[in-house]
This record gives sequence, structure tokens and C-alpha cells, in this order.
Amino acid sequence: MAVVTFLPSGKKLETEQEITVLQAEQLAGIPQDAPCGGNGKCGKCRVLADGRECLACRTKVRKDMTVTVLSEISRASILAEGMHTGVTVRPIQEGACHIAVDIGTTTVVAYFLDGKTGEILETQSTLNPQFPYGADVISRIQAALSGKLEELTGLIRESVWNLIRKLCEDQQKSVSSIGTVAIVGNPAMQQIFLGVSPKNLAAPPFAPVFTEAQERPLSEYFPVKSPGKLAVPPNIAGYVGSDTLGCVLATGMYREEKMTLMIDIGTNGEMVLGNSERMTACSTAAGPALEGGRLSCGMRGSEGAIDHVWLENGHPSYSVIGNTEAQGICGSGIIDAAAVMLDLGILNRRGRIQKDYSGEGKDRRYSLTDRVFLTQEDIREIQMAKGAIAAGVVLMAKQLGITLEEIDQVILCGAFGSYMKPESACRIGLIPPELQGKIKAGGNAAGMGSREMALDSEKLYLTDRLLKKIQFIELASIPEFQRVYALHMMFTEE
Repeated sequence: MAVVTFLPSGKKLETEQEITVLQAEQLAGIPQDAPCGGNGKCGKCRVLADGRECLACRTKVRKDMTVTVLSEISRASILAEGMHTGVTVRPIQEGACHIAVDIGTTTVVAYFLDGKTGEILETQSTLNPQFPYGADVISRIQAALSGKLEELTGLIRESVWNLIRKLCEDQQKSVSSIGTVAIVGNPAMQQIFLGVSPKNLAAPPFAPVFTEAQERPLSEYFPVKSPGKLAVPPNIAGYVGSDTLGCVLATGMYREEKMTLMIDIGTNGEMVLGNSERMTACSTAAGPALEGGRLSCGMRGSEGAIDHVWLENGHPSYSVIGNTEAQGICGSGIIDAAAVMLDLGILNRRGRIQKDYSGEGKDRRYSLTDRVFLTQEDIREIQMAKGAIAAGVVLMAKQLGITLEEIDQVILCGAFGSYMKPESACRIGLIPPELQGKIKAGGNAAGMGSREMALDSEKLYLTDRLLKKIQFIELASIPEFQRVYALHMMFTEE
């Protein structure tokens, strides 16, 4: 038996098994970040074990020890607002209230909806509690397939249930009065919530499990005795989920004559291009770089994160969330920083840091502050992410037989898209420069789409018809993808 004492919380954990410090933190409820899923690659789980600095995921508990947690995960700024559309209240199950939920890989947002008007009366959000198993979808899938599915399912169901209970308590409604709960998410998050193994997402052809809208008893998933229903929308493809269908509904692009490009950038970049006549969709492996994952000083958009960088009198200036000392840099700041580095000639077109740097090789770095910097390896991660997204846009346009100039509007959905400066995204080529001036923020469109499905049964089953209209393209199967991807890894000229 070994006893682990955690500081500064003072929590203690007794364990008979030889486990890692990271696993001990998980068992003790210590919110330690581990973007790489405990594979020893990200270096973000540093702790002091009996006074010695080490990685929690690589240090075994073999005896009594004291662990000082250096940086617990902090609460991120979670985007809940989105595009509001008129709705008709005709749910699959009537009730005094309804709930809409958006389960993201990083965050979970729940909306309390008035049973008569459909108005959003309150919103609650939290970080997805599965974060100790990795920042990206692939890490979660691997964890589920290695025997952690039941644990991951329990974590996310408990998290959603806690949000629902809090909403009902605040609004003085019984949970048994809930009529319909609609839940959207990417295919992995949706399957894990439902307790379905994501093994279909681990190997080709990555076929989705849920291809038709369904309604299920709410009591099968939450401890509630009521006739309430769970609305389960379908997925477009293995890596393009019901959250993307939610975005299509909320933006109204399926009704528009305008050629619309909808981009939801997260750990994956899901995109849909089209109008009321035809649409195509794809998923790009953007990875966690644009959300701060796997970067030397990357972090979520929480207190202490540099969120914007700009030039002032020829020198970089920046803002920090919470107006405190900069501890790291989040996605919107990363894009700004790369754009500023290009403007100052610090980066060349190929992404090489060529002046005002310290270190050499992949450790060559450009410093924004004494403790926040971007290394050459970080720049490569950014290039791979932005190259994948830009290539997806170009190839979807080609699939529809249109030019980039023929795209009428671009809607950026999700937190990253809403906080990112469009001019910075175009400057570095994340979004093709031809689209600058056509870009607007869509907020949490997936959440708003979930709201529509919770309130209107016709919208829920409309998703089945939309699936037949949306043509999914597997980018990796297109012969020219690698060429287009490599081309767009380059930074754009001024």
C-alpha cells in the first residue's frame, strides 16, 4: 500500500497497485492537464514528486510520496452563444422544459429551453472531464479501445447530468419535467456518451454508426423517472458528426442560394461548403495545435493565456485573458503571433524563424515574453494544421466546380473561430486570402443546432434528408491532396 499526498490541496490517495502519478491524480480528482493522453509527448503534466520535477505520466507510484501539482488545469473561457434562429416548439416529447447539449472534445455546453416558447433561459458549461485521456479525438478513441470505454462513458454522462441538474435547480424545475434532451457531438464523443465502442473510427473505412435520427428513453442514460426522450441526430461521416449537422441547421446554409462555407475548427476541422441545391463536407486532421495543444507554451483560452497579438509602433503587443501575467498562448493568440512574425520578417514563407531568435534547430525560438515563446517545432505544427484546413477548402470548391471567389460567405463556428481575427487567419493562409472580407463568426452554432433539434421534431428528422444532400469527401483519397496540402503549408506572401 502506497499513500500519495497531493499539494497544495492536501488530498491523499491510497493505492495498492503500481500506477503512474497521472493515474493517481485522476483517481484523486486532481484536474491535471494531459493533452497527449499520457504518452509523454506534450510535457504539460509536470509535477514535483518528492521534490524532483518529472512528468506525472512517466512517474510510477512505488512508495509513499508527496506530489506537488505545478499547474492544475484552469477553467477555460467557454463559448455558449451562437446564431439565433426562429423555432417552432413541437418536440418529440412534450415537457415543461427541454435541454440542448453540445459535447465537444474540449468543452460541454448545455442550454435550458422554455417548454412553451423555446427561449434559452439559462446556459451552463464545463470542460469535458475526459481531458486526462488526451486533448484530441484520437487519444480518446485509443483510450476507449484499451479498456477505458466504460470509464469515459461514465465521466461524460455524469458531467452532462450535473449540468442538467444545475439548470433545473436554477430554474426551479424538476428533472422529471424535462421533455426532450438533444445531444450533438463529433462521432467519437457521441458514441462514447452512448456507450458504443468507437472501434469503427480506428480503421478504414471509418463508417459512422449512427446514420439515422433516433429517439431513445431518457431514463436509459440518466437517473430520471419520466417519459422524457433523448434525441440522437445522425453523423455525416466517421469524423464529421451531428455537431456539424447542428451547424448546418443553425447557419441556415441549407436554405440559402448563397454559396456558403461553414468551418468549425477544433481538434478536427469540420467543413461544409454549398447551398440549398448541393453541399459537400470534409474533415481535416488539424490536430490540437490551433487550440494550443502540443505547442511549447500552448494552453486553452483561460486566465493567463495570450489571446491576441498585434503590431504597435513596429513592435509586438499582446493582451492576456484576465489581465494577468502571461502564462502561455491560446489558439487566437497563436494565429495572431504567426501573422505578426510574418509581417516583421521573423518568419519566411517556408516557416523558418530567420531572425530575432535564440536556440538552434527545432529548439530555435522567438519570444513574446520572458516565459512565452514559439519554437521552430511549434511553427511546423501550425503549418501542418493550417495547411490541412486550407487544402480542404480548396478541394471542396473543386469538388463543386467553383472557384474560391465564387464563395459568397464564410461562417466560422466554435470558440476558436469566434475569437480568431479573420485578417490574421488570411495572412497566414489558414483561410485562403481570396475569402477575406467575407468572413463572419457563427458562435456555438452546434449548440444552437442542438436547440433546434430539441425543440422541433421536424428539424431532428430533417437531418436525415440533409445527409442525402451532403456529399462527404475523404481528402486523403484524392490523388492531389498531398500536393495541395504541401503547397498550403507554406505561408502566404504579403
